[in-house]
Amino acid sequence: MASSAKAAGLRAAVARGGVVNALFLSGAEALVLLQGLLATALLGPQAIGLYGVVTTTAMAIVALRRVGIDEAYVQQEAEHEEAEFQRAFSVELAIGLVAALLIAVLAPVLAAAYDDDRLLALTLAVAYLPVAFSLQAPQWIFFRRMEYLRLRALQAVVPLVTVGVTVPLLLAGVGVWSLVIGPFCGNAAAVVAAQRASPYRLRLRPDREAARRYLRFSWPIFATALATLFVAQGQIAVFGISDGLAAAGWMTLAATLARYADRADQILATTIYPAIVRVRDRIAVLEELFAKSNRLALMWALPFGVGLALFGADLIDFVLGDDWAPAAVLVGGLAVATALQQLGYNWFAFYRARGSSWPQAVESAAFAGAFAALALPGALAWGTWGFVAGRLATTGCVLAVRRVYVRRLLPGVSLLALAARAAAPVLIATVPVLALRLALWGGERPLVQALAELVLWLGLLAAATLRLERPLLAELRGYLRGRTEPVPA
Repeated sequence: MASSAKAAGLRAAVARGGVVNALFLSGAEALVLLQGLLATALLGPQAIGLYGVVTTTAMAIVALRRVGIDEAYVQQEAEHEEAEFQRAFSVELAIGLVAALLIAVLAPVLAAAYDDDRLLALTLAVAYLPVAFSLQAPQWIFFRRMEYLRLRALQAVVPLVTVGVTVPLLLAGVGVWSLVIGPFCGNAAAVVAAQRASPYRLRLRPDREAARRYLRFSWPIFATALATLFVAQGQIAVFGISDGLAAAGWMTLAATLARYADRADQILATTIYPAIVRVRDRIAVLEELFAKSNRLALMWALPFGVGLALFGADLIDFVLGDDWAPAAVLVGGLAVATALQQLGYNWFAFYRARGSSWPQAVESAAFAGAFAALALPGALAWGTWGFVAGRLATTGCVLAVRRVYVRRLLPGVSLLALAARAAAPVLIATVPVLALRLALWGGERPLVQALAELVLWLGLLAAATLRLERPLLAELRGYLRGRTEPVPA
């Protein structure tokens, strides 16, 4: 009885944490998206391409720095928690300093590769990012405690301050530097807020044994980040170096919009990881967590990808302008590929919680290898359509590898069944819209028709999702209201 009550309490904590995370991320991401669309419309493809080259490099190296020290810290059960936090922070800061140096070293390389001296100053100006993220390490403490409201309040500082500084600078005509100055102010404010909120002192405590323990867990995550860096840089470079910064801007727009497909997974992965750690030896509970978290994530990811493929060209035509027309195929294709790749995306968290992070490196190697073998040659041979076809095939390779590892750890889970369940409401919504579009085909679509199609699609999607996923949504509402008995699926 006590075990059942404990499990129900954990489910309720995860559900409430998910809602807090969803409210934070949806609000923060809406602000960032509006800022991004404003910058895109004001600055044009070349300036966005310039910024895309810089941020793709910097954020990919930041991803290299994020080698799972925070997740390894969540797993630790030290007698002196403050000392353990300080050991983990010391490792994190050392990695951050190395990553900052790497960005600075790459600055002249990027300027030479794209033959544009502006890249040197812009890249050096963002070299601080890995260190700034390291200094926000006190957020881990609230992640470990599953205090999501406090965690998200601290994380809200970056987008709020960034948008508050960037938008006025954009409107004042500061140009691409607005996109550098705003995030600097946001991260500086977040560092101050994190240190003031921290229950532990932020001091260095070097420890070789602790460093070896954390890095032993983290090397596969580093390999994953390295593969991500290769793909992110590869898709910008294959267009930017051959066709100029405007083409890099088109790819930057596509990549920026497509990344919103993974936001539900970001919410759920950060919410359930501490819960996974607590039940890591109970396979049946892990299967339930995996299946339900993926069903919830796919309610966002798959509709987002398909919706962007259906209406991305309208966003360009009616909002961004003709300069962005060549990006339409990239926007839709990359959105669909990214959305499909969210199927079972959080599988690696279940392995990490059991102390095994190396399987993710295998999937990442398949991702990078398939991208190099399929997407890059496709882009060079057939342009944007060839790239999109290769990128979709790359996603197929990734899912094939993922399926093997999911079945190995969670034999009761079927990725195909999850995909079919998520696809049903999207198909119900999409088929009538395509039929309407074909029936009214007559050259350019007016704004009124595009808006009518969007309203129809969203309405059908919402109705179908509510009908087909009613038991899961009812269970989620029950946890939020304090009812602990799960609703039969």
